[in-house]
Amino acid sequence: MPATSPSTASTNAVTPRHAVLEELIALALRHVADDFRDVCTTLAGLLVDGSRMAGDPAGVRASLRAGNLMRDRHFALLHRASGALERALRLELAQLAPQAPVVPTPAQPLALVPYEEMDQRLTLGDAARPFDAEHADALAALNVRLAHLLERAAPRANPFRPEVFIAALQEAWTGFDTEEGSAALLLPLVKSGRFFDLGRLYGALNLALERKGVLPGPLHRQRVQAAGHDGRRNGMLAGPLRRQLRHFLGAADSADEGDTLAAGQPAERVDGRLLAYLAGLPRPAATGAANAPSFHLGAIKRDAPAGSLSRADAGAIDLLAAVFDTVARDDAISPESRDLLHGLQLPVLKAALADKAFFFEDAHPARRLLDLLARMGWERGQRGDARRDDPEYQAMRRSVDHAANEANAADEVTAAFAHAVSELEAALKAEEAAATAAIAAPIAAALKQEKTLTARRAARDAVALRLGSGEVGAVVEAFLDEKWTDVLTVAYSIDDEKPGAVRHATQAMDDLLWSVRPKIDAVERKQLIARLPGLLATLNKWLDVIKWQDAERLRFFADLADCHASIVRAPLDLAPERRVELSVQAAGAAAQRRQRTTQATDDGADDETLAALARGAWLEFAGPEGAPRRVKLAWISPLRSLFIFSNGARQEAFSLPAGELARRLRDGSATLLQHDGVVVRALTQALAVNDAAPGQDAA
Repeated sequence: MPATSPSTASTNAVTPRHAVLEELIALALRHVADDFRDVCTTLAGLLVDGSRMAGDPAGVRASLRAGNLMRDRHFALLHRASGALERALRLELAQLAPQAPVVPTPAQPLALVPYEEMDQRLTLGDAARPFDAEHADALAALNVRLAHLLERAAPRANPFRPEVFIAALQEAWTGFDTEEGSAALLLPLVKSGRFFDLGRLYGALNLALERKGVLPGPLHRQRVQAAGHDGRRNGMLAGPLRRQLRHFLGAADSADEGDTLAAGQPAERVDGRLLAYLAGLPRPAATGAANAPSFHLGAIKRDAPAGSLSRADAGAIDLLAAVFDTVARDDAISPESRDLLHGLQLPVLKAALADKAFFFEDAHPARRLLDLLARMGWERGQRGDARRDDPEYQAMRRSVDHAANEANAADEVTAAFAHAVSELEAALKAEEAAATAAIAAPIAAALKQEKTLTARRAARDAVALRLGSGEVGAVVEAFLDEKWTDVLTVAYSIDDEKPGAVRHATQAMDDLLWSVRPKIDAVERKQLIARLPGLLATLNKWLDVIKWQDAERLRFFADLADCHASIVRAPLDLAPERRVELSVQAAGAAAQRRQRTTQATDDGADDETLAALARGAWLEFAGPEGAPRRVKLAWISPLRSLFIFSNGARQEAFSLPAGELARRLRDGSATLLQHDGVVVRALTQALAVNDAAPGQDAA
């Protein structure tokens, strides 16, 4: 292999700046994937409604068809939308990178922009304008941080602006649905509340840059409202497993970039004889049913009509058999749940044969249903719940019945599973709402605590910003750091109920700082004398609020009076002993501020496992005497500073602040359980066994 030249190596090296940009792109893609199912469901409902096109039968039919397509095939649309968004973001960020000097070229004749392109730009701009206004503050802060990261002037167009996301969805939709008139249906429906949660995304992007040291601290009053209620991820398998699957399913000769198997489209047509054979098979009964005949997917390879199985079909049967074998052997899944899953073998096989994206996309409806049922069964096993008459089990059973009974034809399979998933997720949301109501008191206390912590942090930031110059006298510096931080904490806490409290307390602090700066002429000294009564009254009013009534308060105002007198009259310095005492206090306060900053940086906010935790996750904590304790993450505060756990039965077990939970995750005293879905775990195990026997044919 030829040696790599130094210039090439340096070009290909990943710089810290490039790594941060890659992280931002991945974060944006993840947030879009998280919201994609809900966005498609909302837009599909509007398209199916058809009332917008009353009097236009052709338009109603087109809208109805488009809505059904989006609802039933949203997992395939996600693949296109993610690709379009990633390309757009990379192009936008590349335009912000430092450019080599451009060699002047002869002027080129002007060319008119095609009318269609100009019209498309105007339409996208109109759709994006309300989002631009809604998220102006967050976008401005993101612009400043990107400019600082890239060491350039603030970009005129933010690479993460709403128009980029809207255009990516429109591009994906027009490529996905090529029917005439379909392209114009989507953009008029894109409104706030029907689109991706851009506020949450921009908050996360700003927070990610802050954590990397890019202008940390509040650039604006808006705080990040990270979604604590749901962290489910959609997406595609990791590269190595993806390549193994492609090879196993007979697609090893195609390039990764042209992955038709994973694009949500059928890779090849299933033999009609195989479909007829499968249609004639009885649905497998529950494994625990009396006199139920045993059934295994592997038998289909033996009994199917000769020549009806392609290599990909045979591989799909093997992989699905491994998935259901994994479920059957998993004693952690409650028995009644395993019985239900056993009855899905044939419907899932039909879905996987009709669309082998099942193996690549965790958002595929059939795969989503399997993972949901297995997860719910695992949770029932943790609770020791084996009843068959409770609402949760009945919802699980209905979803299985819908998937099995409605998929009577190949083209109905995906829609049947999508219907089943929708009903099951609706039941899960109702259960989540009931669980949240059951722990309403701890949640209210946690929100109050987080509000206080947030106010305290904002107060410290505001004080530190003014003390960072080193031009503040020791008396005032100690007062602001020790007492006015408490005042600002109260002001931030009540600003929602009493608007203007923060502005009033901050103005008092700024007036105090102005009052102790040197006054170089008689005009400024007269202004000081005139403003002192109001300033002192304001300071005393706020100090009464925090109930600072001891002798130190009198001493502070005495020192402050001496300071003001030294400014207005001849210099009047403090006694040497008092000056030394105040200098020591100021140095100690500065050291404490630095320590608090370090602790805030190391409080676990950068812990990747902690950042990935979502409501519904199960964790195992080491007990005081070695006995492990398994609990469910029942609630995450909006700023992810507090986590409430339950025993899985709507009862609070305990709560932990983010720093403590991050520490336990790092030292191993807390462990995340069942991180991957049952399908990806089974596929990984099956392919590992296959790789261990290289001489064995995949099919």
